[in-house]
Amino acid sequence: MASPSGSQNGGIIGVSNKTSYGKNKITTKTSSAPSAVTTQPGTRLIKTVVSAGGGGGGTGSAVGGGGGGGGVKCLELSVCGNTALGAVVIGAGGAGTPNSGGSAGSDGATSSIVVGGTTYSTVGGGGGGNHDSPERTGKVGGSGGGSTGYLCSTGAAGTCGQGNAGGNGLYPQGGGGGGGYSAVGGNASSPNTGGTGGAGLTLDTNMASPTVTVVGSGGGGSLYVNNLPGTAGAGGTGGGAGGSAPSKTNPGTTNSGGGGGGGFGTDPAPCRGAGGNGGPGVVIVKELNKASGVWSMQSQMAAIQSGTWVLPVVEYTGINFLVVAGGGSGSYNAGGGGGAGGYRASGFGPSPLQASALTLEEGDYTVTVGAGGAQPGTLNGNPGSDSIFGVGGSESSTMITTTGGGRGGQDDNYGGGDGGSGGGGGARGGIPGGAAGGSGNTPPFSPIPQGNDGGNGANSLSPRGPQGGGGGAGGAGGVGSGSNGGNGGAGAPNTINSGGTPFSITEFAGGGGGGSCSSGGAAGPGGGGAGGGPSGGNGTTNTGGGGGGSKDGGPSAGNGGSGAVIIRTPSAATLSVSPGTNATATHPGGDKIATFTVSGTLTIS
Repeated sequence: MASPSGSQNGGIIGVSNKTSYGKNKITTKTSSAPSAVTTQPGTRLIKTVVSAGGGGGGTGSAVGGGGGGGGVKCLELSVCGNTALGAVVIGAGGAGTPNSGGSAGSDGATSSIVVGGTTYSTVGGGGGGNHDSPERTGKVGGSGGGSTGYLCSTGAAGTCGQGNAGGNGLYPQGGGGGGGYSAVGGNASSPNTGGTGGAGLTLDTNMASPTVTVVGSGGGGSLYVNNLPGTAGAGGTGGGAGGSAPSKTNPGTTNSGGGGGGGFGTDPAPCRGAGGNGGPGVVIVKELNKASGVWSMQSQMAAIQSGTWVLPVVEYTGINFLVVAGGGSGSYNAGGGGGAGGYRASGFGPSPLQASALTLEEGDYTVTVGAGGAQPGTLNGNPGSDSIFGVGGSESSTMITTTGGGRGGQDDNYGGGDGGSGGGGGARGGIPGGAAGGSGNTPPFSPIPQGNDGGNGANSLSPRGPQGGGGGAGGAGGVGSGSNGGNGGAGAPNTINSGGTPFSITEFAGGGGGGSCSSGGAAGPGGGGAGGGPSGGNGTTNTGGGGGGSKDGGPSAGNGGSGAVIIRTPSAATLSVSPGTNATATHPGGDKIATFTVSGTLTIS
C-alpha cells in the first residue's frame, strides 16, 4: 500500500482541525430569549456557562437552612458561523419560606440553552430547610439546601457535576449553609454560629461578564433569637447571608444563581425573618478564538480567505486611563452643592487614587462621556450621568465605569443625592444638625473609592441656610455653618494629558459649593461651581465638577460639568478616535494619548 503523499495536503500529513475566529466576544443573557446569540461569521466554537436559579432559604420558630446554589455547567460546543443559537431559558430563583411558615424554601428553576438542536440544562438549587415542617433537611437540587439540624436532620444532596450538598444545622445553634458549585455548605457550630454558604464558581477574567463574576453559591444558615449574640452564616459570593438581627432576610444576588439565606428564627411568626429568595440564573456565551493541532497549507489558506483563521492577538500593557463622570447639579431654594462625578485613574494624579494600568488587545472600544446634571429651575437638583470606557467589557479589566455625581439637596427634598461623590445636604428648619449630604463612592469601588460624601446642611429656620457642599474626588464636601455655605470638596489634579492634545484641563471632579443667603460655599478645586447667593455657579465642562447650590429663593442653581475620558498608551500603539470632536496626540516622550470630550469609539491598533 502506498504511503500517504504529502503533496496531497500541501506538504503536511496530519489531522484536519477546525479553527474558530469568534474574537472572544462574550454575550450575557439575564432573561429568557428565543436565541442566546447570533454567532459571528468566523465562529466555530463557543464556551458557555449555564447557571440555574438558586434555592430559597428556609425559616421557622428556631433556625432556617440556606438555599442551595443553582446548578452550573461549563461547556465547549461546536457551532456554525452567522447562525442564531437556539432558545435560552433563565431559571427564576426559588421563593424563601414566608415568616408565616409552611414548607422548606422553594427550589430554583432550571436554566438551559439550545445548541445544534440539543438542550443543555442545569438543575435549580434546592430550598433550605424549615424548622417547623417535615422538610427540615432542605431539598435536593443543583446544590442542596442546608438543614435546620432539628431531629438530627442533615443537608440535602446536590446534583453530580453541577453542585454540592447542603450543610448540617445544629439545633438550636444555627442553620446549615446551602451547597455551592465548588464546595459543600458549611455546618452550623456551637456557640451560635450558622453554616456558611458553599462557594460557587468564580469565572476567570476571560469568561466573566461585566455584571456576573461568580455563579452557583449557597446561602448562609440563620440564627435563633434565644441564642444571641451569635454569627449568622455568610453566603458564598452571590448567596444571601443567614438571617440575624437586625438583618432577618437576605436574598441571593440577581443573575448569580445564588441561594437565599435562611430566615431569622423566633416566635411569634410576624417577628421572624422570611427565608431569602434565591437569585435568578444566567447564561454566558463566549465565541472562541481557537486554532490548535495541525493544518494543511490549503486549509490554512482557505481559513484565511474566509476570515476564520485565528490571527495572533496583539496586546498592549501599561495603558493608563482617566475616567470622570458628569457632575451633579446644585439645587434651587436653600440648595446644596452638586457632587462631583466619579473619578478613577491610573498612572497619574494623587497616588492613593491610582489603580493599576490596563492590558488591552487591539480593537474598538466604546466610550461614553457622561453629561452633567441640569440645574433644576424651581425643583430639586439632578444627578450627573455615568462615564464608561470599554462599554460591555469586564469591569476594572477591560472596562472602567464611573458614576454620575449626586444632586444637591433642597428645602422640600432636603437630603443630598448619592453618587460618584455625594451631593450636599439642603437646609430645613427643625432638622437637628441639618439635612444629610449624600454618600459618595456609590455604587462602591474597592479598594480605591471613586469619590467622597457631600457635606451636611445647617439647621436654620428663617432664612433657610446655609447648605452643604458637594463631595469631590479628593475630599468630602464642607458642612454649612453659621452664615456660610459648605465648600465644595476638593477634586484631584491629573496630568495624564500634559503635553498631549489641545485639551488642557489638569484638575478634575471638584464638588459644588453650598448655597447661603449670606456667603455661598467656595467651588471645589477641579471644576466645581461656587454656591450662591444668590445663584449657584456651573460646574466646568469636561471636569465632572458639581454645580453650586442657590440661596433660599435664589434665582437658579448651577449645572454639573460634563465628564471626560482620557487614554494613554505606550508608543508602539496606534490610536484613532471618532467622532472628530475627540482628539489624539503623541506626547513628546512617545506615548499616544486619546482624549474624549463626547461619547465615541477608540480604535487601538
